[in-house]
Amino acid sequence: MEKKPTLFAPQIDALIGNLKSNSDLINQNINQVLRTIYTTLSIIKPFGDDEIRQIWIVVERGPVEAFGDYQEYKESGEVNNQKEFRELWEIYYPEKTKWYKFQTAKFREDMYFYFDDKLIFTINKEEEPANGSKSAWNLEYLERFVYWLSEKIVDETSKLQTNPIAYNHHIQHYLPWAKRSGRIIRKDFWNILGTETIRPDIGLGEKLIRELKNAVRVITEQEMPLLQEMTANEFFRICEICYDANNYFENRKERLSPREKYICMADGRDADLRNIEEDSPQAFYKWYHSGNNFGAHPWEICRGGNSTHISLFVSENNGQWAIRLAGSSIMRVEETVRMAIALYQNNVPFVLSDAEEIMCMITGKDYIGIVPDNIVPRYCANLFPREDRIIDFINLGFEKDLVSKIIKKTYWYPLDKIEII
Repeated sequence: MEKKPTLFAPQIDALIGNLKSNSDLINQNINQVLRTIYTTLSIIKPFGDDEIRQIWIVVERGPVEAFGDYQEYKESGEVNNQKEFRELWEIYYPEKTKWYKFQTAKFREDMYFYFDDKLIFTINKEEEPANGSKSAWNLEYLERFVYWLSEKIVDETSKLQTNPIAYNHHIQHYLPWAKRSGRIIRKDFWNILGTETIRPDIGLGEKLIRELKNAVRVITEQEMPLLQEMTANEFFRICEICYDANNYFENRKERLSPREKYICMADGRDADLRNIEEDSPQAFYKWYHSGNNFGAHPWEICRGGNSTHISLFVSENNGQWAIRLAGSSIMRVEETVRMAIALYQNNVPFVLSDAEEIMCMITGKDYIGIVPDNIVPRYCANLFPREDRIIDFINLGFEKDLVSKIIKKTYWYPLDKIEII
């Protein structure tokens, strides 16, 4: 195989950032090299149902010229001089090397290739590729990348075969903390960051925390509470209790009805809930079972992102209605707690999702999950042992002094050992 020029971390990042798993980007040469890579990595013992194999690749950051063109950065206004250009380079690439995780997987006849958990290529085991469209992407540069990748895989698997124990020891010792998973007790995290982080214990105060603890105790000791009937107006009334607990409308001059408050705060995709007959249990029942709310968000009473909204779910159970309050994001947990206390004080039967986890969160007794820097810290519970009950996640970050303190207070989960079949 012809030796290809070295690629540096900034060049790899630029390529991977723009690369999408698309068959149009794979020609005969790329297909052949990918098959070679898959075969080379097949000496590694797979795990999971999809025969996942992984290996680590270390790439140099290279010279500042690999980071980009100085004139382009200057003309765009990102830097004013060479000094600022070098400083920006060192911010993005503070270390001389960068580690990447490379994985292959197989499902049925398809082979999958992941670079730092991003799917970059998919090829069919049996099918021959089309002659990739050059108009779709720069195939010459892509070929250069896969040849480079193949050489790196050969190098790493050779080291693994030569001395598996030494290879794994090297990874255990040198893999950056930012590429690992760990957990830190929230109180320890608070002590490190102080008031520079979200402190629900301060925001709520001891009195509200005691009230929530009592409410959760009473709720959990009871059977699942149910309402005998539900109407649109009743739902809006319960929403209003939640809104008023957080004083969302205290500065509004005009007086709003519960329905109007819901319209102001909710997601908006309510499947026409706001327009059904307001005081009719039959109308609500018909609306609920109509199927029109499939894919809608009528229960998202405080809109937000995928993990930062607050929901008040209503579900039917043999002609009776259950209510469940959910909102365990650290960004919104104070609001959720105030809602839960208000519902309890107003004798509204409900269940609080993740009640124990929320109690631990607001008192600093839970764990914060630390995930690798290439993973978005949302919906990461499957990356941690269930018994750790982790529902809040972060990346390690970049500030050296803080990171050093966090590392020392963190329990780091053991790394998966890379073994030969």
